[in-house]
Formats: sequence, C-alpha cells, structure tokens
Amino acid sequence: MASTNFPNRGYAVFAVTACTLILTTFVVLARLYCRTRIVRSVTWDDYFIICALALAFGMTFAIDFACFRGLGRHDEDVPDSYWYSLRRCEYVFSVLYNPALMATKTSVLIFYLRLSKNTQKVLRFASWAVLGLVNLAGAVLTLINIFQCRPLPAAYDPLVVPTYCIPILTQFICSAPINVVTDLAILALPLPVLTSMRLPRRQKVILILTFALGTFVTVVDVVRIYYLEQAITQNSSLTQTTPTGPVLGHTPQFAWYASFSLMWSAVEVNVGIICACIPTLKPLIRRILPAMLVDPNATRTYEKDTSTDGNGSSSQGRPHNGAFFTEGRITPPAQAHIGHSRESEISAVDFLTTPDMSSHAHPSEHLDRSPTVLTSATGTYSAVENSIYFGFVNMRRPKSMIRTSVRDSFKYCTVVAILFLLWGFSYGLLNQLNDAVSTVAGMSIAETIGLSSIYFGGGYLLGPLIVGEWILRHDEHSRSRKRLNGHDQIGGYRATFIVGLCCYGVGTIMFWPSAVLTSFPGFMICNFVVGFGLAIIETGANPFIVFCGPMDYAEMRLCLAQGIQGIATVLSGLLAQNVFFTKLDNSDSKKASALLDVQWTYLAITLLCAALALFFYYMPLPEVTDAEMEHSTRYLPIDPKKRSFGGLQLRTWTLALAVLAQWTAVAAQESMSIFFQEILTPKTAMYVTDSLPTETLQPPPGLAVSIPNYLLIAHTAFAVSRFLTAYLAYLSPTHPKVPQPRTVLSITTGLCVVCGILVAALRPTNPNLLAIPVVLFFFFEGPLWPLIFTLGLRGQGKRTKRAAAYITMGASGPAFWPFVIYAIVQHGGSIQTAFSVVPALLVITGFFSLFLDLKRDARALVDARVGAEDQSRIQDRANRDMDLDAILAARRRASVNGLPRDEEKAGFLKRFSIALGKGNGASPQRRSSDQTASDHREATNGKPG
Repeated sequence: MASTNFPNRGYAVFAVTACTLILTTFVVLARLYCRTRIVRSVTWDDYFIICALALAFGMTFAIDFACFRGLGRHDEDVPDSYWYSLRRCEYVFSVLYNPALMATKTSVLIFYLRLSKNTQKVLRFASWAVLGLVNLAGAVLTLINIFQCRPLPAAYDPLVVPTYCIPILTQFICSAPINVVTDLAILALPLPVLTSMRLPRRQKVILILTFALGTFVTVVDVVRIYYLEQAITQNSSLTQTTPTGPVLGHTPQFAWYASFSLMWSAVEVNVGIICACIPTLKPLIRRILPAMLVDPNATRTYEKDTSTDGNGSSSQGRPHNGAFFTEGRITPPAQAHIGHSRESEISAVDFLTTPDMSSHAHPSEHLDRSPTVLTSATGTYSAVENSIYFGFVNMRRPKSMIRTSVRDSFKYCTVVAILFLLWGFSYGLLNQLNDAVSTVAGMSIAETIGLSSIYFGGGYLLGPLIVGEWILRHDEHSRSRKRLNGHDQIGGYRATFIVGLCCYGVGTIMFWPSAVLTSFPGFMICNFVVGFGLAIIETGANPFIVFCGPMDYAEMRLCLAQGIQGIATVLSGLLAQNVFFTKLDNSDSKKASALLDVQWTYLAITLLCAALALFFYYMPLPEVTDAEMEHSTRYLPIDPKKRSFGGLQLRTWTLALAVLAQWTAVAAQESMSIFFQEILTPKTAMYVTDSLPTETLQPPPGLAVSIPNYLLIAHTAFAVSRFLTAYLAYLSPTHPKVPQPRTVLSITTGLCVVCGILVAALRPTNPNLLAIPVVLFFFFEGPLWPLIFTLGLRGQGKRTKRAAAYITMGASGPAFWPFVIYAIVQHGGSIQTAFSVVPALLVITGFFSLFLDLKRDARALVDARVGAEDQSRIQDRANRDMDLDAILAARRRASVNGLPRDEEKAGFLKRFSIALGKGNGASPQRRSSDQTASDHREATNGKPG
C-alpha cells in the first residue's frame, strides 16, 4: 500500500479493524482463562464465542487484506491486477459478516438461558424466541450473500459477466432492521433478572452497567447504517453511467464509498464479541482488583428502602414481587438465606459463572438474620403483595384503577398520555409519507389507497382481536382456570402497552429496507405492522384513560388524551412539510433521498419504543379485574343487563351500535384525508393517468395556501374541538344546563353530515370557499372517536376489556370505503359526487347517538353521574366490598402454608359469600334494576323502555 497522490481511506480502515480485532482476541482469551482455570466449566456459550472469534478473524482479515488491494480508493486508482483479489475479499467479507453476528448473539442468548434457568419463565421463552429469530434471519441472509449473483462465480470473479446481482450495499441496509431489533432485544432481556437481584448497591450497579455495555453494539450498528446510507446516496448519482471497467460490490466506486461501511461492520462484530465476554470476566477481575467489586470499608448490607406496604409496615429487606413478568414464586432469583447474627452480601460470581446457574446465589459468607427479614412464607407474601421491588427502590403497588383518586388519576393518565403523543405523531406522518412514497415510486391511485387501507383495515382489524384483547384479558383467563400455584400471569393494561410498543417499533424499523428498495410490498407490510402495534396500544390505552379516575369525568379524560394525540399529528405534519419531504419538488434522485431522510426519524421512534417498553415494565400502573368492573355497575341508575329490543341486553345494543358508529366515522374521516387534495382542487384533479396528483408546498391555482397547509389547518381544528369537548365534559356533571356528552355527540355528528353534504354539493368558483366546510368537517369530526368510545364502554361490566377491543377494531372502516369512492371516480363520477358516500356513512354513525337520545334506559345509562358519596364508596371498597385481589391473596397464602385443597376451597367460598353480603347494598340512585337477584337473571322479561 505504497503512498501515492490519490486519496486513500485504506489506512484508517486497516488501523481501526486491526486494533479492534486484537482487543477482541485478548478479551476472548481472558474469558477462556476464567472458564477453564478459575471457574473450571466450559459451556455452549463459550464454544459459540470461539466460533464467533474465528469468523470475526476471517472477516477482519479479508478487510485488511483488501486495504492493500484498493479498498478505500476510487475505481480509477485501483490497478487492474488488484481487482481479482479485491473482489474475492469483498465476497468473503459479505459471506462471513452475518454468521459472525449470528454466533455472537447465539452465545449471549445461551448465556441468558442459563441465567434464567430457575428464575423467570418469560425470560427463557423470550430468549428462545430471539434465538430462533437470530439464527433464522442469519441463515437466510448468509444464503443470500453466498448466492448474490447468477452465475455464482460472478460474485467473486471480475472476468465473469453476471446476468443478475444483488448490490451488496442494498443487502446490508435491508438486513439492518433485524440487527437493530435483535440488538435491542438482547439488551433488554436480562434487565428484569438483574434489577431484581438482592445485591449490594455497588455490585448491582456494576452488574447492570456490564450488561448495558451492549448499548455500544447498537450505537455502532447505527453508525454503520449511516455510512451505508451515505454510500448508497453518493452512488445514486453514478448508477445511470455505465462503468468502463470492473465494478466492485456491483455498484460504481464501491471501494471508495463503502470502505467506512465495511470498517464499521467489522467494528460492530468485534465490539459485540467484547460485550458478550465482559460479564464472564468477573472472577478474573475479582482476583486482580477485588476492591473494584467489594468495598472493604462498607457495611456490606443489602439494599434497603423506607417504603411501606399497604398496612403501613416497613418493607425493608423483603423479597421483590417480580412485577407481572415473573413466575410469581415467593422466592426471588437471589433468595435471602437465613443465617447467623450479622448481615452479608450475596455475590453474583456464582450466579454468572457456575455451570448450573442456580437461581439461589450462594454467598461466600452465611447471611445473618436481620430484624426486618420475615421468617414465614405468609409474611413474605404479604410484603410481596403490597409492594413492587425492582432493584433500587420499592414502589407501592397502586390500587384498583376504578378506585384511584383524582390526584392519582392525573399521575397515571399523564404517563399513559405519552402513548397518545406517540401514535399521534405516527398518524400525522402517515398521509404525508404515503403521498411521498407514491410520488417517488410512481404508484397508482389504488396502490396509494392500499397503503392507508392496510394500516387501518389490516392492523386495526386484526390487532385488537388477535393480540390486544388476549393480552389485556390474559390474567382473567388464568383466574377462570383457577390455578392454585399462585403464578403471576402476563396480562393487563401494562402488558398490552409493552406488546404494542414492541410491535410498533418493529414496524417502524422495517421502513428502512422499504425506503431503500422503494418497494410497494415492503411499504404495505410496514404499514400493516405499524397499524397492528398501534391498535394493540389503543386497545389498552383508551379504556385505561376512561376508567382510571372518577367515573363522572371519563369523557373529559379521553377527550384530553385524544386532544394530545391531535397536537402530535399537527407537529408531525409540520415536520413532514418543512424537514422530511422538502425534496419532493426537486429532481427524481432528490425525491428518492427524501425517503432516506425520514428513515432516521423512524429509527428514533424504534429506539423510543424500546425505552418506553422498559419504562412501562418498571412503572407500576393500576389494573382492574372483570369482577371489579361488573361490581361497579351497581352504582348505575339502570341495570345494563336489562332486556331491550329483540331480547338483547341494553349493554349489548350500546356496544354493537358503538362499534358500527366507530367503523363508519373513521371510514368517513380517512376518506376525507385520502382525497383531501382532490376535494379542494376538483377541476385540476384529472385522472388521465392512474396516479394521484402530487402534493407540493406551492399553492395550486386559486388557493390561498398550499394543500399541506390546508391539511394542517384542518388537523388543528380537529385537535381544538377535542379540547373544547373535554371542557364541556368537565362542566356537565355539575352544570345541568351544559349538554351531556351524548348530546354533544348528536350535535357534532349532525353537523358533520351537514358539512359533508356541503362539500359534495358546493362547486364554488373560488376553491378557498370550499375549504370552509372541509375544515369545519374536521372540527366536528374530532370529538366523535373519544365520545363513541367512552359512551360505548358505559355499563359493560365484566365485558369491558373485550368491548374495548371491539370498539378499537371499529377503526378498520377505511379498509373498504375509500375504494368505493375511487371506483365511483373511475366509472365517470366526479370526486364531489363520490364524496357523497361520506355523509351517508355519518348518517349511519348517528344511529348510535339517536339510540342514546331516544331510548330512555340508554339515556339513563350514559348520563349516570356518581355522586361524592358513591365515588368515596368505590374508592374505599377495599375495606367495605368484595376485593378479588384480597381473596386471591388469601388463596395463595393458604397454598403457601400447605393447607389442603378442600380447606382452601371452603375458605375461598366462605370469604366470597361474606364479601357478597357486605357489598349487597344498592346505590340509592338505582331504581328498577337492583330489586332482587332474580330481577337480574338473563331470563328476565324486560321490556323496551
């Protein structure tokens, strides 16, 4: 690599890759010394790390040798004699890269499986799932790299003319989502085990920081993606020119532009191996630097805290509960051993290095009994039941959702409002992104509509029903099976948030390969997964806001949360206009780069989803059982089970009409958004070609502002109306003259129909006049979703969670109706004629509000107001009425104390009967529905009211 006058990046590439390989080799040798000489146990994860080192050595050697054969130079500066060796080095690197990552991650995941052998079942299941994903994806990508050209020798022989080759840069950028997702999963998986270990603070901090070093792998992967994108962007201007000589990587100037990408790929593999080895080096570090892990001057005690449980007793020194992602055992991963009279540490050396990976850490010294350590299993469970321990602090378990005070309701709803902000931002990008994709990829109208339809019609149809409802009610399934082992189940609102965030994050990172390939199927899959994840989140977030707090202000809370979602939509629209898609008016090459610009935003959203999932894992949120929801219907003035039209229960009619109203309202809203430009410019939107008119930042002839700006104004009106409705809902319980939420729903639905008719009928010469009813349409459309959702859940009782999934599924209306409008236009109708479908849909939406206004029992159900006395009774129900959590706790304590199953069952039935007897008093407001138990049977001859 003699010095010349031409630019050469090879020196930097060689230095960085060689140094990281030397450091990696040193760390792996240190690991093997620990395993063979100190721990004297070599396991499968050690074998895989040796395999990863061998592959990393081959890959790095290929890059370093390529630096002596032209890597880092421009094509014209590479001698002809170097091309053969350079091509072979590039091929060897591409083949070895994915197996090296696969071996490294497999070693880490096998280590996790041993780590969680006797601790957390979910961690083992997740580790197996990620292990399967890593190896399946790695095998597929390796085969693609091996057979990247037809014929095969064309991949490494510059003299063979290929018939087809996959560009190596495209392969790497398309595999980036898998790497990022698995990196984040591997980083997050051990945190529940690590944070739940009972260790001295110094050891716990060191342990968590040791595993958190995997963050560097994700950072390096992001840097690598940046250089890959730069290489693709810089090469895009050269793809239209035919190269005169050999081409490396199947793209011109590959040796120059991709040199840093290959360097960071080698760094990613080597850093990954180092991070995989560091947790196993503790025995060596403890032998060399013992003071680093153990402070000889410290008291060497367990972490303690000053929080108290529900009974006011101290929870210091008590084992953790493990939250909801545990097997629910009373014994934590590092159980406190009862010993003599002094306190000692529990070391993590054996926990991280012994072959059996026992969940019980064996301390070097016997642990003394502290005065605060409980000596009975019953007392231990009492501590577990009332507090949540997650490593550094004990947090009191929140009480039931429907018993939260106003202060607690504000706190919890503010936390969950973050999710509304997130999906509002995503929704705001949706239309802009679909239009940009349509412009860049030259999609037809049907394909562009399909991007929105798969988001709502696919994601919102399947997400709530298949996953959302199942996760939300999974704890209820376990109760119905009456398991006696006391294991906590995966379910509830918090679990629904975490699962939804994971699905949403996967969908956003999938945008990377779709943007690079400008693939219509890729964007369809991406939109489906994003919609699927957001639908799961909405299945839990909307009812959480509705029921977390005083019942009288449910509509106000959801309208405020949905108003926050509207603000995020406006902000994301502003960013899309002024930052992301400013290049759409330029040349074709710059249009393509606009998609590459926005993908960094989606990467940031993916990382935010991972952070929020961890946040919600550790954040204690109130839950509510089906039994508690059924009990809360006692305070309603009418029995929701009362028979109505056709013999169906009143709550069944309410739910069915709410789902229908939601389905048609969202269909009307999205139809307006999809055809927004065509409605404002009906004379210029000529469908001569099968493609949508391009949205630009310049106003069309006759319009005062551009189409995107008009859409921002409409979305702003949409958000403002939700805040105004929230204010009316705040006043309605205490001001009789303020209209009830059902009345507001009727008024806004009717005005939406009027505005829709005006849009379809008016054909003014000045198109700005048509913008008035369009913006008003969005203004009156704003409150429909939160009001329909809240009123539809009223009185559902034990069916509330399932009802929330059904109403969320109602957002799937756009799967069908935009295509109806498109078909009318394609068969000769004008866009305004086709738009008459929208007011017709809103007329169907109005059936729900009419039912609530005209049906006396329905009116009494949704207008129900719980006074201060009844609200206090609900909040204090733990001491007065049936508390299912206390009953389950009693059953678990009986199981721990070894009571026979028959005695336990008798105790449960006795407590259940006593609780029902205490809670049998009816609300004084309830007139005709709580007379006797027989009045509430399913066979009651109720007549329509």
